[in-house]
Amino acid sequence: MAEKANEVLLYAAINGSVEGTEAALKAGADIDFKHAEKGNPGTALYVASNAGHVDVVRLLLRKGASVAERTGSMTPLHVAAHIGSTEIVDLLVQHGATVDVRDGWQFTPLQYACNYKNVDTVRRLIELGARPDFVDEYAVAHILRKYGGNIDNDEGFKLIQEARKTKLLRCCNPKCGKPGYRSTGTLKLCGRCKLTRYCSRDCQKQHWSVGHKKCCGHDAFTGKRAEFFQHWADSLADHVQEHGLFSSVQHLERSLTTYVNL
Repeated sequence: MAEKANEVLLYAAINGSVEGTEAALKAGADIDFKHAEKGNPGTALYVASNAGHVDVVRLLLRKGASVAERTGSMTPLHVAAHIGSTEIVDLLVQHGATVDVRDGWQFTPLQYACNYKNVDTVRRLIELGARPDFVDEYAVAHILRKYGGNIDNDEGFKLIQEARKTKLLRCCNPKCGKPGYRSTGTLKLCGRCKLTRYCSRDCQKQHWSVGHKKCCGHDAFTGKRAEFFQHWADSLADHVQEHGLFSSVQHLERSLTTYVNL
């Protein structure tokens, strides 16, 4: 019965059905169940975030879905930034998602928002405390060129540059967002995860209570998946050099299936 409820939960989340999602949870579905089949990976929160279903995301967060659970190396916040759903990005951060969480390529959500020209999402992530100095401009330039763009006149990257020039960071409590300079001691890093920073102890406590407690220490991309990702990237580079691009696409598809199902 529970297994069927899990399937219903994922189907409802993918298709944006709030009623179906709620019914599946009432029937005993595991809110963080992850489907392993190719083409349907990730938790309900991940797939709903990836599809831009704001109301389903809101429901799942209210019911306690994990914002730190990954599919492959990506979190719900990564995919929300990738598709440019600023509202979902905001919801995830408000529920404790670490704004500078990194994937297997060391990309943050801000990187994805910038890569795919999601200007409003870039702006909001910076307001929420995302670090502009973590954005790899070479990756941005490469992807923009691929789609006929140019980094020199890209509005999203201009926001990144402006934020870098100010040298200001922001308190990671989304209810605060107070600017400050970490180098002067205005903002203090979380002593456990070293990924979030706060202007006061009160802000840290508040952020802890709304969701950072669930993420802190659990949102680093490490262990078996990190080792596999590095091995996968290295083997793909070797395969391209030895066998050419066409054969490497097939190699990529086979290895990616294994990677996603870890």
